[in-house]
Amino acid sequence: FQFRSTLHSEVMGFVRFLVLAITTLCLTQILSNQNTYNFTKICVNNETDASGSYTAFQTSLIQSSTAFGSLAASVPITILLEKFPKKFVLLGAGLISTIATALVPTMEATGFGYFLTARVFQGVAFCVTFPMAGAVTAEWAALSEHGIFLAFLTGFSQLANIYLMPVAGALCASPLGWRAVYYVMAGSGVVFFALFAVFFTDRPAEHRMISEEEKEWILKGRPEKPSKREPVPYKAIFTSLTIWGVWTSGFADILAIQFINMFNPQYLNDYLKYDVLNTGFLGAVPILVQWGFKIFAGISSDMIKSVSETLKLKVYNSIALGLSAVFFIILSFIPNSMPTLCMIILILTEGFIGFNTAGFNKCGTLHARQHAHFIMVMIVNIQSICILVEPFIVNSILTDNSAKQWAIVFWVHAVLLIGASILFLFWADSRPAIWTESLPQLQPDYTIEKADYGKDYGAMKSVMVDDVFTKEKL
Repeated sequence: FQFRSTLHSEVMGFVRFLVLAITTLCLTQILSNQNTYNFTKICVNNETDASGSYTAFQTSLIQSSTAFGSLAASVPITILLEKFPKKFVLLGAGLISTIATALVPTMEATGFGYFLTARVFQGVAFCVTFPMAGAVTAEWAALSEHGIFLAFLTGFSQLANIYLMPVAGALCASPLGWRAVYYVMAGSGVVFFALFAVFFTDRPAEHRMISEEEKEWILKGRPEKPSKREPVPYKAIFTSLTIWGVWTSGFADILAIQFINMFNPQYLNDYLKYDVLNTGFLGAVPILVQWGFKIFAGISSDMIKSVSETLKLKVYNSIALGLSAVFFIILSFIPNSMPTLCMIILILTEGFIGFNTAGFNKCGTLHARQHAHFIMVMIVNIQSICILVEPFIVNSILTDNSAKQWAIVFWVHAVLLIGASILFLFWADSRPAIWTESLPQLQPDYTIEKADYGKDYGAMKSVMVDDVFTKEKL
């Protein structure tokens, strides 16, 4: 493969990466707040806390309740993102998440219904995460930096548990107990969102610290934006096989990720018999590897120039879904008497999922272009559905944590991952869809290839002139 640096050597600006880092921290915090119960449920003192007496159904309801909040807020958040500055929308979501998290210990002691209410509000904040990731990438990433921006911004799914699990494990094992986890998460949220309020702007042109050189680098090669927002072509999107390929891969992938988020602590603590402190630190290792793979996938996807963008999407998505499925199957045959081997395979299973950033995630932004925000909103809805159904699926199978039951859970996810990866191989396409053609669209493929859309699309080709992509009729 041929590689090329994703950063222009003459551009020394850093503001876009400052915005990237702060936004990633805020998205990470929102999901960390939402995931707190997934860990604290294993370290609650059964003798003194009501949580210890929850039934399996109540536990599933507590875990999935955030999905109700996310789904209920999906349409309002979409409207808010279109009508108001995205900075204020994320700050509002952060405020809701922080307050709800700080109140969880009090609400849990007050009653089950109050506890559920706090969890629902944690979910309300979550629905802004993926649209914000797409918006920041669209506004702040140069054309050659979309992969790395998406890698970090969608990497909050991994970073949340990398941050949460060691902190939760240490606090749960200390005299401070499980309640301290919620207070620490709320406290760090105040810090991160304060930084966001100071340093974030919706667009580079609004930032007081950015240089003209960095601004020009970010905007280089982009088409001029329309004076008003284009309407979303809902019918065309919902009848696009490429978009359905993105969404089906997203469902299988996110369901597997939710399984990891929700049940990793239980697998390590109840099945492999690690204590709470070790569960916290060991549980973060596979997710840390996954995040590393995600960053590698994002950077390498931007740097590989010798193959078409569509082929890269298919290869990276097959690695993310297909290889993870293979390791899920292998894990199903390893007994808990071999915990070290289980951990190694678990690390590989979770790690390869990180390649998703250069698979279906990137496909959605490339194919939908200016309408990518709607694709990301639907990804959030898919994630909410996964959060809603995953606890009931897994808890209905894991009645006594036996090896056979864990194997069934692994196989369910493996089959879904394999099926979705096969569909993506047939449907993936990096080229801009016909319904994006109302504006002059770019092809950040970096491999000059003929894009034959057929007579209904108007045959087009990508041409590079002085390092700027333009469109012209064949």
